[in-house]
Amino acid sequence: MNRAAQLWSKNEIDCIRERAIHMEKNGTVDDQFLDWIRDRGLFKMFVPEQLGGRMADLPEALRIFEESAWIDGSFGWTVTIGAGGGFFVPFMEPGVCQSLFSEPAAVIAGSGYPSGRATAVEGGYRVSGTWKYCSGARHATMFTANALIEGASDDAESADASPVMRAFTFMPDQVQIESDWDAFGLKATDSHTIRVEQAFVPAERTFSLVEPYGAYQHPTYRYPFPAFAAATFAAVALGIGRHFLDEAERMAAGSRDAWHAVKPERVAFTEQLIAEGRCAYEEAARKFMFHVDMSWRELKELGTVTEESEREVSLQARAAAQSIRAAVDSIFPYMGMGAIMEHSMLNHIWRDLHTACQHTSLVSFQ
Repeated sequence: MNRAAQLWSKNEIDCIRERAIHMEKNGTVDDQFLDWIRDRGLFKMFVPEQLGGRMADLPEALRIFEESAWIDGSFGWTVTIGAGGGFFVPFMEPGVCQSLFSEPAAVIAGSGYPSGRATAVEGGYRVSGTWKYCSGARHATMFTANALIEGASDDAESADASPVMRAFTFMPDQVQIESDWDAFGLKATDSHTIRVEQAFVPAERTFSLVEPYGAYQHPTYRYPFPAFAAATFAAVALGIGRHFLDEAERMAAGSRDAWHAVKPERVAFTEQLIAEGRCAYEEAARKFMFHVDMSWRELKELGTVTEESEREVSLQARAAAQSIRAAVDSIFPYMGMGAIMEHSMLNHIWRDLHTACQHTSLVSFQ
């Protein structure tokens, strides 16, 4: 991918990477690095400037996500998930947006899965539910989650009508965080389960992704959400994969003499695999960003993204993730016993990549 404008100094990159294994053990990104993210406005990348946001075009944001994930997987995932919540701004009541997003530290954690139940009451709703995998739970200033409204349906005349789903915004004091994120990768993302019990949510703090208010206008807000989500996660996977290739090159260079003494052919064989992996990364990133850029031009010129372009972006996002994962897996077995140790950087990166690629947006079911 073409590199985003350099956001991080070499000293900052080295600092984050030096702390990566410690952050993994602690299960969270260091507060110092969260402050760096906030200071650069990355959690507010899709928040309008009038709310103190950065309001980036999607292609620019994807390059930043890739760059952040290249530094460290959990760090990049934290940036990406935190930024992604800004996509909800145009669908939220403008006065609520002003209240919730104007503070510099504003960031959403939550879930799109409708595993909650809501009951209409005077002035709003009572909501109960449990939502898994809410990345950034410990530093979120607000939480959003989907719930089904009891007694409501999209067609009151039909017995087969679907229940109405709506998104609800909770304040931190309404949410219980269950520290249950025990995946083998992306460990420092605070991707825990959240629970609410009979939390009152005013009607104005609810929203639907098919009902924009129109107060905030930007092309990113008109981008189809499934393709938006797939593209952001693909950028993370590509960044982690690029970091793996860099680390594999470093390890191979440091082991060259030892490998040559025992098995001379191993050096050229492994270096060739890494070179092929680099080519796979470049090709996957090129094709992915080509279709993203094309869809972005289409959006700006026509005011919409065609269904064909939307499908192609989602397809290329999945293909990019699968390609870099396959390239990494072709190299990993040849990196020696050190690579299987959890404390090694290469192992850390490998696990992060496989965890990121497990997201349903990057898995093809066809």
